[in-house]
Amino acid sequence: WKRYRGGAAGKLWIDVDGGGDFRLLAPELDGNVCDPMWIGGRIAFLSDHEGFGNVYSVERDGSDLRRHTDFDAFYARHASTDGGRIVIESAGELWLLDSLDAEARRLEVSLGSASTSRRAVPLAVGRHLGEAIPTHDGGASVVEAHGTVHWLTHRDGPSRVVEATQGVRARLARPLGSDRVAYIADHFGEEALFVKDLADPVDWASTEPGVPAPVPAEQRTEGTEGLPAPVPAGNGHVPALSAGRPAQRSYVVPVRAGARRPSDDAPTAPARYPLPTQSRASELLPSPDTRHLALGTAFGEVLLVDIETGLVTTLSSVGEGSIEQLAWSPDSRWLAWSEPVTAFGSRSKLRLANIATGEIADVTDGRFWDASPTFTPDGKYLAFLSGRSFDPVYDGHSFDLSFPSPIKPYLVPLAATTAAPFGPRAADFGSSGASKRDAGEQEVATTPAEEGGDAPREGKGAPSAAHVDVDLDGLAHRVVALPVRQGNYSRLTAAPGALLWLSHDLSGATGEGKAKPGDKDPQPTLERLDLSDGRTTTLVGALDTYRLSGDGARVVYVSERAVRSVPSTAKAEEGTPEHIKVDLERIRVRLDPVAVWQQAFAEAWRLQRDFFWTADMAGQDWAAVRERYEPIVGRLGSHDDLVDLLWVLHGELGTSHAYVTPALASEPGAGGQGRLGGEFDFDEGWVVRRVLASESSDPLATSPLAAPGAGVRSGDRLLAVDGVQLTPEFGPAMALVGAAGKTVELTMLNGPGHGEAEGVRRRIAVVPIRDEERLRYQEWVQANRRLVREASEGRFGYLHVPDMAARGWAQLHRDLDTETALDALVVDVRRNRGGHTSQLVAELIGRRVTGWSVPRGEQPRTYPRHAPRGPVVILADEFAGSDGDIITQVGKLRGIGPVVGTRTWGGVVGIDNRFRLADGTAVTQPRYATWFGGGVGWGVENRGVEPDIEVPYAPHAYAAGVDPQLEHGIGVLKEMLMEIPTQRPPAREGYPSVRPAALPPRPQDRVAAQAVPAYEG
Repeated sequence: WKRYRGGAAGKLWIDVDGGGDFRLLAPELDGNVCDPMWIGGRIAFLSDHEGFGNVYSVERDGSDLRRHTDFDAFYARHASTDGGRIVIESAGELWLLDSLDAEARRLEVSLGSASTSRRAVPLAVGRHLGEAIPTHDGGASVVEAHGTVHWLTHRDGPSRVVEATQGVRARLARPLGSDRVAYIADHFGEEALFVKDLADPVDWASTEPGVPAPVPAEQRTEGTEGLPAPVPAGNGHVPALSAGRPAQRSYVVPVRAGARRPSDDAPTAPARYPLPTQSRASELLPSPDTRHLALGTAFGEVLLVDIETGLVTTLSSVGEGSIEQLAWSPDSRWLAWSEPVTAFGSRSKLRLANIATGEIADVTDGRFWDASPTFTPDGKYLAFLSGRSFDPVYDGHSFDLSFPSPIKPYLVPLAATTAAPFGPRAADFGSSGASKRDAGEQEVATTPAEEGGDAPREGKGAPSAAHVDVDLDGLAHRVVALPVRQGNYSRLTAAPGALLWLSHDLSGATGEGKAKPGDKDPQPTLERLDLSDGRTTTLVGALDTYRLSGDGARVVYVSERAVRSVPSTAKAEEGTPEHIKVDLERIRVRLDPVAVWQQAFAEAWRLQRDFFWTADMAGQDWAAVRERYEPIVGRLGSHDDLVDLLWVLHGELGTSHAYVTPALASEPGAGGQGRLGGEFDFDEGWVVRRVLASESSDPLATSPLAAPGAGVRSGDRLLAVDGVQLTPEFGPAMALVGAAGKTVELTMLNGPGHGEAEGVRRRIAVVPIRDEERLRYQEWVQANRRLVREASEGRFGYLHVPDMAARGWAQLHRDLDTETALDALVVDVRRNRGGHTSQLVAELIGRRVTGWSVPRGEQPRTYPRHAPRGPVVILADEFAGSDGDIITQVGKLRGIGPVVGTRTWGGVVGIDNRFRLADGTAVTQPRYATWFGGGVGWGVENRGVEPDIEVPYAPHAYAAGVDPQLEHGIGVLKEMLMEIPTQRPPAREGYPSVRPAALPPRPQDRVAAQAVPAYEG
């Protein structure tokens, strides 16, 4: 990022005399130095040590620093030279320095044609498929794709565009009755709520690429070229409330509801409901009677919108986490939601609001994770999922217990007199129908499905909803568990007489425990609990997500970029009339890339404004940053340019973790580069120089050349691949293009390592791997461990932690038992990629031996288990970042051991990876800042953790294959052992004897003997 000052900031090293020894050049420059260039006798480079990226130069000894450019708005980037001139890029323009004495001048570049990436393209719906929300009767769905919204019948018929304005992103689209759609969209630069009548045609100009969408006159901003400001959200009047009721904020917004078009053919703008300033909707749910919209925000607010009057009321504002799970009662009188009570949603509670009175009650108390509320169609119960099952599982590798499947479905009888579906009940001697209803066979009116979504609106023949009675007294004490085993469940919904949910298999976090490394990740299953008999059945065997129609009769689910509709009562096999695959190809929209990029830029800017960890943007004028960068969007030539621009925009925050990650893209038929897990030299043929060693405990660290049956050894020659002879020009890499994961045939010529079989030609079949990173990583770890063993005469252990996530946790435990049992321990966190497990790692490596378990016939074990028995040293470098910074700092603060190496990366403002742009590009907002005690405070961000003993890793050390940091760490351990001896198990001596002493005389005899007078002769 810009003005980066952490440990990984670029530095220049120079070998002045060519002797092979490097030293730092101009080490006093406190900035990010890059792109070194020889210009005559001087060394030029880019640096931002003065706050802006510019071209500088020094003499070869680092003296006589000069600046050659004066860019103070946009950085100079990507410098290159021909030895005399320097060309740089800045804000999408090329600049040239004819010499170090010349001023930079802009190059005028004229291209013969426009970039093909700027041409309008058809929307690939499957690739950009978002939500598919069914209508009340399940005959149609509102489908979102790449920020456009469409009404799509399931069986036949055309698609109808609801929202496809170029340069506008719509999301959270929901059917509102049978003839309207509600959604969130960012017309005019800020998100607002819109309600669109399906009967109103969409303005052609707004959907046509290259034609700017019209801006209503009353919403234009006069006197500025920026984006129009949103309509103000009222006067902020807070009405007086009765005692005991929560504070609510209400305001009336200027809604264009009821505005009629001048003719049947003219478009009418949808009704617009501005949201509170800087409020991002995370969920939107219409009431069954279509009078209200409930809206949860990412800032912990629950808003209630009266569609007809425009009244917007804040029901609740918790200020902790996001409200994403809402539920209406069948009669639209009650609204329930799941509200976080701790950071990251580890605990949450269910709340229930009376819409008429505004009274809010807690359904649960927030001790557990309570989520996914849903009312049963008969209005008798509120069902939910909860992580309140405490049946632990012992860990298979270390002494630990965890709760990997803590979730069960629960329900609350809303009326005090309502019995649980599976509880005891008195005999009923009269009303059989009532008995059935009480047993869970709920009777609700339904309409025929799959007829195009013609469920009537309220007052037009809609079935009457069940009246919901709620006794608030004792509500939390009526929670009952359903007869379902604990598991991992999500997205609970209620259908007539049943509950549905997603069930997720318990699988490893790295995905490396699958049958084969290339297997797909397991998808959840859709299960159904029958409330009349308690049986659980599977409706859909594999899917991504699902939604239930308003009448509960149909399920619309998404799986592998396809939308399907099935009954909610029983499994429907593919190919049957009840199993419908929705034809998404009926959605036809063209996207204007430039308009898409403009929207993406604006949304990325807004997300940083709204979610950056401190509201003042750490002093940065964020509005001015947008004004400066936004004109560049018009010059972009491709999506890659957009990604680069967003990186630069985020860089202005001067803060870590502001990432931009485009969605994965591949060309049709493209495959991964195949690799054989070996190294080759060309010496009159392609000779195997070395076969990389496999690691049996790591499925991604297996060399194809070492696979059973291959029998390849150093010195063998690779003659051909798939029968095609290799040449100096056509080597193994070219022959294995696209071969990753596919069986190929290698023709080998045995080398000297085969003894009498030398010179024998063999044909073997292997499966090349996609990359060798893990293979080479495990080999590197083993080489380090050998070095530590040899240097310590077998006394020291070595553990490397590659990240603070699932992979790093696995790698740490791979050799934890053997390495902590030695006299001292090297914990290597160099190149640690970060994550979130540093507190677990710190607890583990920071344990101290406080006792011993001494069994007979076995070796003594430390108490606690895996506690290091002697001193610990921590290795860190400039590539240890994020949680790698944190583990290094915590190691120092807790006195786990001295840190040897170089200053760490310096990025401790974390992220949650919540947001993606319309095209799937992930953008992150530095949101979770870390503060340390011990006088460190905020000092790690953009600085890093200083080592206790600094040991640079110079280029000549890399070239020689030596590791000065590891060697120095071993030496430090040897010195520490002189003062901190290794803990040893106690000798089997000095313990109390359990053998009883000789039986003494009876107590009464001792008393009698004492009473007899002594005989006097």
